[in-house]
Amino acid sequence: MNDFFNKSYYESGPQSGKSLYQNYRWIPELTIPLAHHVVRFLDIQPGDTVMDFGCAKGYLVYALKLLGVQAHGVDISKYAISQSPKEINGSVKAIEPYSNDFIYSDYLLAKDILEHIPYDSLDRQMEILRERCKHIFAIIPLGKNGKYIIPAYEMDQSHYIREDIDWWKDKFKRAGFNDCSFSTDLGAFKQNWQEVNDKGNLLAWGF
Repeated sequence: MNDFFNKSYYESGPQSGKSLYQNYRWIPELTIPLAHHVVRFLDIQPGDTVMDFGCAKGYLVYALKLLGVQAHGVDISKYAISQSPKEINGSVKAIEPYSNDFIYSDYLLAKDILEHIPYDSLDRQMEILRERCKHIFAIIPLGKNGKYIIPAYEMDQSHYIREDIDWWKDKFKRAGFNDCSFSTDLGAFKQNWQEVNDKGNLLAWGF
């Protein structure tokens, strides 16, 4: 799995047929506002810790740190971690799939990551996430009848799970996230995809 998320996945995804990523790079005018929305939405306070689970090159971690947040990140892609900004060296690291080798945090972000996990491994991964945080914030593409509601999500070969809101609600509850809220109204998050289909993504947050 780690070998799949290599340079071609992040830099030439459409050409390689692996993903939608093209020259994935630091774009502060996009990522800093995203970090700001996360902080406001979750009401993150000074001293709170944040873990970006599936942080890729760590750009959201970097943006959160610029806002004064104690942020960290992990990803299974050694390539992506190797490309992270030098300013966050020591705050992001590569881990093995289904590892719990990352710090316990007040808030765990799982943005566009849970759909990458095979069906037979998701319960195990969700249990690990429950063990490593107080609160979770997740954004997940939704599916219907075995297809993503937003067709472009089919272009990522590492997207496995195509399920509806009720299915995901059950997964969060089974993992021990017993007080979560769920919505397809993502507000300031993923506005470009909201314009494509306002029912195509799920926002889940709580504890």
